[in-house]
Amino acid sequence: MNSSFKLFFMVLVLLASQHSFLMSQRRNKGTSKREIRKRQEDANKKSEYNKFNPLQPMGYKASNVRTDFVWSYETAGVVPQRAGDISIIMPSRFSVRKGVEFGTSLAGLGVVPAFYVKKEWLGGEWYFASRHQVYSYAPMLYWGQKMEYSSIFPLDRNLPISIGVKNELILSKPFLKDIQCGSVEQAYIVVTGAIAYDYGFEVEKTDVEYMQRKLLRQRSNVILGGGGFGSARLQGDFYVRKNLYATVAVRALFSDGSAGNSLEQNSSLRLKISPHFSLMAGYWLTLGKGTETPVLPIVDLTYHFGLKQGREEGLFKR
Repeated sequence: MNSSFKLFFMVLVLLASQHSFLMSQRRNKGTSKREIRKRQEDANKKSEYNKFNPLQPMGYKASNVRTDFVWSYETAGVVPQRAGDISIIMPSRFSVRKGVEFGTSLAGLGVVPAFYVKKEWLGGEWYFASRHQVYSYAPMLYWGQKMEYSSIFPLDRNLPISIGVKNELILSKPFLKDIQCGSVEQAYIVVTGAIAYDYGFEVEKTDVEYMQRKLLRQRSNVILGGGGFGSARLQGDFYVRKNLYATVAVRALFSDGSAGNSLEQNSSLRLKISPHFSLMAGYWLTLGKGTETPVLPIVDLTYHFGLKQGREEGLFKR
């Protein structure tokens, strides 16, 4: 009887031990899954960019992330609704309505204040937009004369005051490429052509006939008031590689009178240093009549905010 009882007791102990071992294995298995998931989440938080799309930061859905950095402000594309770029030197832009973009230069407000509105009329394989701008060179001329910079404006002449108005038509063609896995199409090249006409309305008259410096001489009719000039532009914006973008543009200015015509060329590289900040370096070259250095270097810092444009409502809307 004692031997049977001992055998029965040993069987119960063995079964209890096996049950405890299986439960422990299940607990360890669940813990391992949680640990793996937590490690993946920590790794994703440390990584700044999406593994499936190097143009997109981690933590956002592909449908919400801004992918318009290759579309510069000179293209027919506009920034998404409730999004924009804030730059120190180059035009800052923002949008409160889909397909409409507003812009101004923060650094230029005290020198050449300018404000523009751009409306995108067509999107898809081709983009078409119109841009309308109001600006004035009067603060720059006043500052130059006050600082006795005679190369900008003669010190013994009365200052002109004029308001310039620019109307521009812009046509852009994006060339798309699949970004890894074929889930997202992104513009790698955007080719843009534009024509514009600037006209200056005279407020205060001057006896100066035209400006002397390059970058200003062909714009004399607008700066001094009572005249205008036309321009034609061809531009390419490129996604070079991860976080690096380039812009190359050529512009022809057609001015009446002794100011003459000119050819301008500007290029820049933009480095995306974080999902919200980018650093730009470039130059502006003028080939035409005028004095002083024909090359103007440009360095700028930009803050990008907002998300990608959402879909339109409706069954057959894009």
